[in-house]
Amino acid sequence: MFCVRWLFLAVFVLGTASRVVLGAGLGDAAGPVSLVDAEGAKVVIDGFGERPGTVFFFLSARSDAVAKTIAAVDRLYDKHRRLGVLYVGVCSNNVESADELRDFAQKRGLRFAVYRDPAAQVARQWDIRTVPAAVLVDRGGKIAHCGGLESEGLQLALDAAIVNRNARQDDSASLRPTPIDHPGPQRTQPDLYGSPAFSSELVFERIPGAVAFHCSTITETPRGDLFCLWYGGSYESADDQTLFLARRPKRSRIWQPPQAMLRDAEHPPGNGVIFVDAKKRVWIVWCRMETPRPRQRGTGWENCQLMYRISADDGQTWTADQKLLGDSSLRAVPRNPPLRLSNGNLMLAAEAYTPEQSGSAFLIGADSGVHWTMGGFVTGGSQPALVERSDGSFFALLREKPRLMKTTSHDGGHSWSKAVPSAIPNPDAGITMTRLSNGHLILVFNDSETKRTPLSVARSLDEGSTWEAPMNLESNPGEYSYPCVIQTADGRIHVSYTFRRYAIKHVEFNEDWIVHTERPD
Repeated sequence: MFCVRWLFLAVFVLGTASRVVLGAGLGDAAGPVSLVDAEGAKVVIDGFGERPGTVFFFLSARSDAVAKTIAAVDRLYDKHRRLGVLYVGVCSNNVESADELRDFAQKRGLRFAVYRDPAAQVARQWDIRTVPAAVLVDRGGKIAHCGGLESEGLQLALDAAIVNRNARQDDSASLRPTPIDHPGPQRTQPDLYGSPAFSSELVFERIPGAVAFHCSTITETPRGDLFCLWYGGSYESADDQTLFLARRPKRSRIWQPPQAMLRDAEHPPGNGVIFVDAKKRVWIVWCRMETPRPRQRGTGWENCQLMYRISADDGQTWTADQKLLGDSSLRAVPRNPPLRLSNGNLMLAAEAYTPEQSGSAFLIGADSGVHWTMGGFVTGGSQPALVERSDGSFFALLREKPRLMKTTSHDGGHSWSKAVPSAIPNPDAGITMTRLSNGHLILVFNDSETKRTPLSVARSLDEGSTWEAPMNLESNPGEYSYPCVIQTADGRIHVSYTFRRYAIKHVEFNEDWIVHTERPD
């Protein structure tokens, strides 16, 4: 059977009549769809019941009609993804290579997977003869729409088918005057205005084969180098999502070219964290996406396995990859590096999912991570930023819109208070926090309830009870998000963060930069 013709689909595009693409029978079973990925591996799509609809967008990198339709397709995709609809790009010819299609998809900003159909088997299966065209398969696995997309009317038809601050000194005590002839011994004067230091740079500008980058973390290696880790690919949750690592040697201002550390088309790496344990070993802990592909852009985070690898030689070589929690059913996504505790243990706070609930889990790694166990679990927020207070208790802020949530633990992280709203705004975006060597806390966050700009830095002098007015790292339009903050051995503060999804940016400053905004002249 063939698709019935839509009566209103005979329209003109740029003065040329648009021929409606005849498709397989409406209401007929679509059957399993077999495609080929960039590596030549077969991808079979047949789990249609997991979502309200699946749209197969037939395209070509060499088609003017497709090129002129991309903006409209992107609008449709952006609307339909909120409904849970999966888009899949299909190229049904044997002349366009995977590299050509990747280049097209990245430069055109496609946010869904594009696979090849080199023998045009899928196209023949549905009688697709021209591009752009779309086939909608409903939750029942049946064809609900089949037609072209080169005009507004055809796009509307597809849409219709889918939518059925400083601490004060105590000056209360009177001061004794100093005699003129007995001024006392010479003393070192405090620098009331400090000496602010600040520098910034992109860790990289371009990485071949990847265009979108996110979720960085940063650490100082035992030798004094800086490591920055993040993921990137065609888009979030793409098959080609890769963990990248860059090194900035000690006393250098230049980052070395990023290296691809982990890539697995079937189970891509997601959020990763990099840190050093008490034994001076460098760790990478990341979440491996277990959701079958193709995945809708930005999905799959609720089904991630925590993995790790270790380097005992400053990142020159690494151990084999292993599961952090063995065969545990916990699914988790790390965001901030773990705390290194005075007893040698590690505490990793992560966004977590169990069969019963979702929220934040606090994992405890005994003896520098030799054995990991579950600590407490908190609902009402995710992706905790964690510090240890001077009394040995723990304080965490959790991502949640429109205000960050806060919670505390007084038993080593095994139980936590109910998460309650703080006064700090949050647009549902990642945050980071660290305790400086002098006890002050530094928080980096988006100071907004709705946008991932500005990206701001705030300081607390009372272990998180109150916060000073923030300073902005970024305030231009765009996304500046998912920061990671550390203090290095020289006392400098380092922050890495997502820069408009185009790159990762690194900023280095001292505490004076936060405190001293103007010097008397």
